[in-house]
Amino acid sequence: MKCQNITSCYLNLYLLRPKYVLIIDLRPRDEAAKGFIKGAVSIPMQELAAVKKSFPANKKAPVILYSDKQASRAAFNIVRGWGYKNTTLLKGGAQAWTGRFFQGEPATEIVYIKRLKPGQISIDEFKNIAKNKPADKLILDVRDSGAAGYISGAMSVPLSDIKLSLEDIPKDKEIIVHCNTGIMASMALKTLSDSGYKTRYLNAVVQVSPDGSFEITEK
Repeated sequence: MKCQNITSCYLNLYLLRPKYVLIIDLRPRDEAAKGFIKGAVSIPMQELAAVKKSFPANKKAPVILYSDKQASRAAFNIVRGWGYKNTTLLKGGAQAWTGRFFQGEPATEIVYIKRLKPGQISIDEFKNIAKNKPADKLILDVRDSGAAGYISGAMSVPLSDIKLSLEDIPKDKEIIVHCNTGIMASMALKTLSDSGYKTRYLNAVVQVSPDGSFEITEK
C-alpha cells in the first residue's frame, strides 16, 4: 500500500474549500490547542481507531492526516484500511506547515460535506424538500411508468416523455429531479435546463415504497 504525501502548498489549496476535505490533527489535544491548521479536527493518535463510525459515509472523501512531524504510517494504514482511498499525510507535519496556525480549542467532531458537481443537490437538502414541500420547489420523478411508489407531492413524468410534457411542468418553481440511480435524472436535467428551467438533480440511489416512504443511499 503506497503511502502518499501532500505538501503545504497543496493543502493551502484544499483550505479554500475546507468542508470538502477532512483534516485530522493527530497530536495530543493540549498541543493542538497551541496551534492547529484551519478546519482541522483534533483526534489524538491513540483515539483514531475508535472513531471509525464518525468518518464520512462517502469513502471518496479526501482525508489529510498530520502530526507534529510526519504522521505515522500506522495512522495512514488505519484510515486507508477503512476504505478511504484519498487519504494522505501532510509532508513534514505541523513543523513543515507554511500557513497560518489557529489557537484555542480545535473541533473534535467530524463535519464533512460531499462536494457536489454542478446541477446536483445534496441528499440532506432533497430530504428536507420532500418533507417540507416548499412552494417554490417541485420534485420531479423521471423513473419509468409503473414504479411501485412515489414520493408524496412529487410529479411523475418518465424520462421518455419529458420533451412532450414540458408544458405541464411549472416554470415558476425549481425542479428537483430524481430517478433510481441519478442517471436518468441527469439526462432530464439537461433537457429541462436547455428549455429554460431552474433545476437540480439527485445523484444517488433512491428506493420508494408503495406508501411513499423512501430511502436514499450514496452511490
